[in-house]
Amino acid sequence: MKKFIFIIQGILQIYVGLGALVCGILMMADPSGGILKMPLSLIEASPFHNYLIPGLILFAVNGLGQLFAGVLSLRKHAWSGLVSAVFGLGLMIWIFVQVTLIGGGHILQNLYFGFGTAETAMAFLMHVFLTAAKKPRPV
Repeated sequence: MKKFIFIIQGILQIYVGLGALVCGILMMADPSGGILKMPLSLIEASPFHNYLIPGLILFAVNGLGQLFAGVLSLRKHAWSGLVSAVFGLGLMIWIFVQVTLIGGGHILQNLYFGFGTAETAMAFLMHVFLTAAKKPRPV
């Protein structure tokens, strides 16, 4: 069961990370949102005038960050639980801010918020597994 949690977590993080890298690159390549068919009217109420900065944040945090967390998870690194919690919460914050600024209702927002919730829950399990392995057993 322990090994399964680390593998599922790593696969989920790499999946999220790769998608965020691609979307982040496309948003930076065409800040008007044309490539992704996202009109600028979506971000009228936000502090952004185009998709360049959101694309950069998506690429760096949810892209590179999730990939980094995924590698740590698959390697069962001592910090994998903590790093997974940070990026799982980061994904939930990203979706929360997105829904707050541009509105909700898209199935992908619900799906990715669920991914962030699952990542965070598994991160706590991973942390418990990793810290339990360090404790000396009574004789």
